[in-house]
Amino acid sequence: MTTHASLRSEAAHPAAWPSRRLLLEMLKLLMRLHWPLLGLLTSLGFTAALSPAFAWLSKQVVQRVEAGETEPWNLLPEFLPLFLLISAGLFVAEFGEKMLSKVMEFRLIIALQRSYLERRQLANVPQDVAQVLYGSDVAKKGFQVIYQDSWKIVTVTTSVLLWQLSIGPEWIPLLLASIAPTALFVWFFGARIQRGSREILDLQSKITEATGNEQRAHLHAHQERLFHVNLRFHAIKWLAEDASDVVMWVAFAIAVAVAYWLHIGNSVRGISLAELSALVVNLRLLVKPLGDIGRVYTRWREAYPALLRSLTPEHKADPA
Repeated sequence: MTTHASLRSEAAHPAAWPSRRLLLEMLKLLMRLHWPLLGLLTSLGFTAALSPAFAWLSKQVVQRVEAGETEPWNLLPEFLPLFLLISAGLFVAEFGEKMLSKVMEFRLIIALQRSYLERRQLANVPQDVAQVLYGSDVAKKGFQVIYQDSWKIVTVTTSVLLWQLSIGPEWIPLLLASIAPTALFVWFFGARIQRGSREILDLQSKITEATGNEQRAHLHAHQERLFHVNLRFHAIKWLAEDASDVVMWVAFAIAVAVAYWLHIGNSVRGISLAELSALVVNLRLLVKPLGDIGRVYTRWREAYPALLRSLTPEHKADPA
């Protein structure tokens, strides 16, 4: 059984990863929301499976035009119904994903608020208010990493790579080569994000505690501190999340250039227009889930301190 001391140690180290107890508590909570969860996973899987079909459709159209079989406009009766069918399927799946995602978010916040209040051992009004109003919203991001983000990355990446096997398998090693630099870039910021998230949680409690008129100077000092911590925190998050997309494109471009200079394979020098059009579509699809690896990592590090407070009573007894 997890001891009080071990939980304090786990929470204190920025590089900490979840204990089995914390993961078990998260899974128990998710199982109580199994119906919207299954619906969301189905919608995400359907979207992932259907999205790369546009790359296949693009290649078919360009190949027919290059072969001179017919005028481009004459292909509309054959390919337009397929395009509309794929688009309609994606529209329905994405709408279902959006609505079910909101259902999961709201139900998770309610469940985390109740869990915190039921598990706490000592009443601490400032921390209680901060955790219920702010911490529960942050903690839900940890659940989204498990049931939404990770699932989306796996399904979309697998689907895109399978489609790419059928239209240009020689490009897959270059696509995968761009993952490692991006992962290292994001990993560098992980501990800093977790420390910032914990500091924001603590400052929220201190601000709540200092709302009396006699503590106005302390309140203003904590608010100013929160302002600066938030700015630094979101700057680091931006670097780890949005800038990672740029790192991935640069890494892919470097991989292509190296393959070109070293004459690795024939794909770089001899790509056809049809293959290029399909590759561009698949690249756009693949960059997003691979770039989301960074967002998943930063989201988990941000949520971790709040998850401990919501799901481990020993930690909530610690002073803020």
